[in-house]
Amino acid sequence: MRIKQYLITTISLVNSLVLVSCSVGPDFKKPELTPPTSFTREGHLGISSSSEKSIIDAAWWKAYGSPEINSLVDLALKNNPDIESGMANLRVAQANVRAQQGLFFPSLSAGYSLTRQNVGPVLQSSINSGAQIYNLNTAGLSVGFVPDIFGGNRRQVESLMALGNAQSYQLEALRTTIANNVVATAIQEAALREQVKAVRQLAKASQLQLEHARRLRAAGYSSSIDLAVQESLYAQANSQVPILEKAREQSLNLLAVLCGKMPTEKLLLPSIDSIQLPSPLPTSIPSQFVEQRPDIKIAGEYVRAANAQIGVAIASMLPQISLTGNIGNVATLFGDLSNSANSVWGITGGITQPIFQGGTLFARKNAAQASLDAAIGQYKSTVLSAFQNVADTLYAIEADGKYYKTARENEAANKVIYDQSDRQLKIGYISEAAALTTQQTYLQARINSLQAYATYLGDTTSLYQSLGGGWSVETATIYKP
Repeated sequence: MRIKQYLITTISLVNSLVLVSCSVGPDFKKPELTPPTSFTREGHLGISSSSEKSIIDAAWWKAYGSPEINSLVDLALKNNPDIESGMANLRVAQANVRAQQGLFFPSLSAGYSLTRQNVGPVLQSSINSGAQIYNLNTAGLSVGFVPDIFGGNRRQVESLMALGNAQSYQLEALRTTIANNVVATAIQEAALREQVKAVRQLAKASQLQLEHARRLRAAGYSSSIDLAVQESLYAQANSQVPILEKAREQSLNLLAVLCGKMPTEKLLLPSIDSIQLPSPLPTSIPSQFVEQRPDIKIAGEYVRAANAQIGVAIASMLPQISLTGNIGNVATLFGDLSNSANSVWGITGGITQPIFQGGTLFARKNAAQASLDAAIGQYKSTVLSAFQNVADTLYAIEADGKYYKTARENEAANKVIYDQSDRQLKIGYISEAAALTTQQTYLQARINSLQAYATYLGDTTSLYQSLGGGWSVETATIYKP
């Protein structure tokens, strides 16, 4: 009966402590930054000034209309080892949170000990057996509890939750980056494949032109300078072949590794003509952008984690209360442990107030405050860099789009000239040399157009990534603030 009364009293005391508990330290406040109204100085480059919230499709790569690209991205998101590593790191962060949350509850442990002891002739009368040397068997349960009166553990859990959220955002950012790299590499490989075809045709036409120049030189109709010019043009055209082939093979290797495959394995690849230009391009407004870009959210969670550590440091400077209870049996013989007459129990309460720690606790608090200041500065830097990233990408799209337009028009014009000269060659209106010249001019324009298109498409993939891809807060966070 007396044990029950002690337990009731202890539980009431614990409940009272929990009810009056609080979380010391500052509550988290998101760093205040006023986003601009546009991403660039020129209003027409700021993607959208609409107040309506735009949504980027999570599978944004489907905007390119290529089944092969869709398949490659799906393969990469499934097999890329970096994603596997990121998922494991996320599980680590989640487990750390759960481990810290366990400190909110009492700990319960069971134990048994056997002691061989000599109490001497003076104390032997306290032993029932009267023996000076005896065995002591002890078995029982022990309960320990440290009430989180000042919220130090709550702040530590808050900090770990923020780090867990950051890890989740990092995983989503990694997925977006890998998807972007796969799309960009697939585009580059498809363009290089067509460039290799065109440059081989160019080298063949240059070879025919060189043979024609040699015949003219042998017949005395041209100078050695004319022949040397043709030899130089042929060498230039022929030298492009291994360079482009190397770049294409390296793109294939990179694409295979991104998809979690060995470079020797073959993949289903898109053709450059099957890849569409996304229309319309993804849209976003600056305020929404700050909410959805992963690296900004990661930096925000680091601020939250650093802010919570101030509370942890303050709580360590305040009184620490501990409660311990144990119940069990003690007997000189193991077989007597079950005898109720050998039951023992105890309840202990304690309070510890740090008085002098050599300045350690104050220094830790100051360090926590400095860490918060550093995290806020890093957050602001991340936001500025993110806006710069989007602005750079928008300017690149603007400039490379114009260049691609002129390159495409140049290719189309030279294609007309080449087709007409080919027809004229067949009916004898122009010489073979003139027809070869128009063919070489067209093929070089074709190569330039392919390069410009690949660059322009690559800019659009960069735009998706700079705006956060298909990432969203709702699917990324593991703990709500």
